[in-house]
Amino acid sequence: MSYTYRYDRELKVFRIRFEGEVDMAEILRSDADLIAEPDWPRSRRILTTLAPGTDLSSLTVEQYLETAMPYMERTQGQRGEGTREAWVIPERWKSPIIQVWQHLPQTEALHDFGVFESEADALAWLLAD
Repeated sequence: MSYTYRYDRELKVFRIRFEGEVDMAEILRSDADLIAEPDWPRSRRILTTLAPGTDLSSLTVEQYLETAMPYMERTQGQRGEGTREAWVIPERWKSPIIQVWQHLPQTEALHDFGVFESEADALAWLLAD
């Protein structure tokens, strides 16, 4: 498993951290873990960070459209309204595919998704009303 996660009770945010080689299956597995948590309905917020050296090079737009989007549609009932997910990528040039996902129009229909360079900016966006 290339990720760890915990629920931050103070902020009501799920914090997930990826490291090593991360593929689409791992990202979707982590999402399924989070939305199955008892605290999920009280939060619906995900803060994703990458450990230094995390490799996302296997991710493609096709995987997002053909695998991730159908998964998101299938789990929409569990996910619920108002889901927000922020990815913190300090060196954005290392993970351009995540930025592409942020701008795909299909993303907005399922949940808000943003990419940020700092945790402070990501949390401000996640926690905004």
